[in-house]
Amino acid sequence: MSLNHYAIFTPDFSLLGKWLPQLLKGNSPEELKELQGKKGLLFSESILNKFIEEDYKHGNSALIFNENRSLRTFSSGEKRKALLQYLLSQEPDFLVLDNPFDSLDKTSVSDLKLTLQHISKTTVIIQIFNRKEDLLPFVDLILKVENEQVVESFEVSEFQGNNESNFSEVNIPPAPVKFQDVPNILVKMKNVSVSYGGKPVLENISWEIKKGDFWQLTGPNGAGKTTLLSMIYGDNPKAYGVDLYLFGNKKGSGVSVWEIKKKIGYFSPALTELFHRRNTVLEMLISGLVDSVGLYQKPGDADIRLAKEWLKILNLEDKSAKIFTELSELHKRMVLIGRAMIKHPPLLILDEPTTSLDDKSALQITSLINLIVRESPTAVIFVSHRKEKGLEPKAIYHLIPSENGSKGEILVE
Repeated sequence: MSLNHYAIFTPDFSLLGKWLPQLLKGNSPEELKELQGKKGLLFSESILNKFIEEDYKHGNSALIFNENRSLRTFSSGEKRKALLQYLLSQEPDFLVLDNPFDSLDKTSVSDLKLTLQHISKTTVIIQIFNRKEDLLPFVDLILKVENEQVVESFEVSEFQGNNESNFSEVNIPPAPVKFQDVPNILVKMKNVSVSYGGKPVLENISWEIKKGDFWQLTGPNGAGKTTLLSMIYGDNPKAYGVDLYLFGNKKGSGVSVWEIKKKIGYFSPALTELFHRRNTVLEMLISGLVDSVGLYQKPGDADIRLAKEWLKILNLEDKSAKIFTELSELHKRMVLIGRAMIKHPPLLILDEPTTSLDDKSALQITSLINLIVRESPTAVIFVSHRKEKGLEPKAIYHLIPSENGSKGEILVE
């Protein structure tokens, strides 16, 4: 007998509320009545992180009982495969997959899809998804959940993406102050190699980023993208003693990390977790002018006017007085990208800005990026495994893993 498989689409995962725990307990809604009283298990990043924390504290984990290495040394794809095997060993009647392909490279996505295809022959799969391209090919029906109930169900062929953009005919506000003495070459690496504990990570990386460039940084999980970015933006000690120049100065030549960071705008989804104070949206944007996590001083009239101009561009004027932490995930990211850009830094790094977003929200982010590229001299590094629709970097810097560390190659679009 063939099994039915489902996909769950929701505007916000938090809207699943008590619905998902009830489903896992066997209290299924009418649309999934064949699962009433059945045993379900959840495959998610939050579940995986609990095992990683266990491994960190105790040096071992139930996921890798017979392995001689730490779970933390596994690639993202290997960790998810280990979790999947562990869950299956408990013989569930159905598995709920919470966006299983987020932040995985193409090879890992392909491998996981093949594994799930095999599992689907004996176990009901329920996939929570954001992006249409992530839909598993064997899914039979999509359920839309809002406010803890199924509001609509439809065939996969009926599910439509969204192609609307709000940023096609606008101009971004001007820079408050022009950065002085910024050279044409912002970042220059020449034959840079990095190892950790004797294990090579990067080998002979040579890369130049110039004013106005638009790069996408790609490479498989574990290829060294985070290491590369931390050498540019962070205080990675591996950046010292190698041929790495930032804004014309060799890293470690006496220019402080904070002087470097003033010239770099940075965004990662992880940043949304750093802001816990009850700052308003307007205050969050203004804080980008003083490089602070939140706002601790009274802003001037010019700063307020500039932040309001950005809110208008972002179509968030009505959210000006709203507390930042109460925004949707999309609006948090838009505000933080605006915060990173409010000074028009010479370089903007966007690390996986569209991960975990649905198609419509991802398009809003990519449209905002296109606006920044079009309307400012800021160079942009966009980090993502995905080829985002409508986003056209001028070139791709691709990391290729090898036993001696990842090598870099430039791919021109």
